[in-house]
Amino acid sequence: MDNLIVENIKHRPLRTAISIIGVALGVILIVLMVGLAHGMTDDSNQRQSNVDAEIRFMPEEFGSSAQANPLIMPARYAEVIMKGVQPTTEDPDIQPRPPIAGVISSTPIGELLQSTEGGIGYGLVDGIDYASFAKTTTINLLAGRPLGDGKTPGAEYEAIVDRFYSEHNTDVNGEAIGVGSKISALGHEFTVVGIYEPSMLARIKIPLYTMQQLTGGAENCTFVLVRTEKPELAKQVKADLEKTYPGHRAILTSELPALFSQNLRLIQAFLNVVIWLAIIISTLVILLAMYTTIIERTREIGILKSLGASKPFIVYTIEKEAALISALGVALGFTIALVGKYFIEKNTTLIIEIEFVWLVIAAIIGLACGIVGALYPAIRAANLDPIDALSFE
Repeated sequence: MDNLIVENIKHRPLRTAISIIGVALGVILIVLMVGLAHGMTDDSNQRQSNVDAEIRFMPEEFGSSAQANPLIMPARYAEVIMKGVQPTTEDPDIQPRPPIAGVISSTPIGELLQSTEGGIGYGLVDGIDYASFAKTTTINLLAGRPLGDGKTPGAEYEAIVDRFYSEHNTDVNGEAIGVGSKISALGHEFTVVGIYEPSMLARIKIPLYTMQQLTGGAENCTFVLVRTEKPELAKQVKADLEKTYPGHRAILTSELPALFSQNLRLIQAFLNVVIWLAIIISTLVILLAMYTTIIERTREIGILKSLGASKPFIVYTIEKEAALISALGVALGFTIALVGKYFIEKNTTLIIEIEFVWLVIAAIIGLACGIVGALYPAIRAANLDPIDALSFE
């Protein structure tokens, strides 16, 4: 019987190839889309965790307001948190606020969204004040020099990038990125003056002052990173910040991954759609291919039945052929997915995390779709009348 199945597959190579590709397409959709979603989410969480600052301080209505203008918070909050604020002769009505106890450094961060290289997806660009950023985080320059302030002539369009970005992207001339390379960000060319690690927040960092000028000139930022004297003081500092500055909220850096996970519901819904789409595509391709096969083999099935082949034998034969085609499709899908992962990660900043459990799920779905898709054609073939089948033209 195995020889019969192999010969049936070899006798109709085009139909077999289409069936294999259909199953492979479903596997590729599942493996790459799930891998991309998980990879980008885990990478984002890791870059947030690499920031040593324990607190992110931002406006209470950041989520809705930032859609129109991400730079909505006065950057002077970074200094005020450290030193407090008192009325002055120029502004005698200002409400006095004390310094926040337990804070050793703070830095304003601006964040803008831009399309990534090649127009595949989107990425963030950070605007930073390097002097305070270096005190608040553990940024380490691997090559080059620190980022300028953006105010000194010649320093307006400087940038630093993380090592991952420098290794997975090219400059405006299509060459490898190094110190002195030109890269495109926010519609302008920036000169790379340094490469740093570890990856934290956005991969590209430019002077905050430059970002402010590009967005209208207001001395604003998106949020302020706050570093405490001791990690155990973070909760108390968080409470003091929210009490001292009502209308703002402080988020512990350790809580960010959990907050991101809560926002993954839309991504999970999208993944569910992709998985069901893959199931439907694979099932329909196998169903149509096997149904066509039954029509083509009507006389052959009649001969088998006239020779005494039972209904279970015919059903089992067709199902086994569908399972073999599905297995080949799964193998092809895995191969293309792995090759696709390599080329995508090599030529973009996207990260695809292929997990073994999802390889198993994709394989099960691919095989199940083939078996289910062939079930109706198999039953139809088994119920053919031998005389009608033999006289079929």
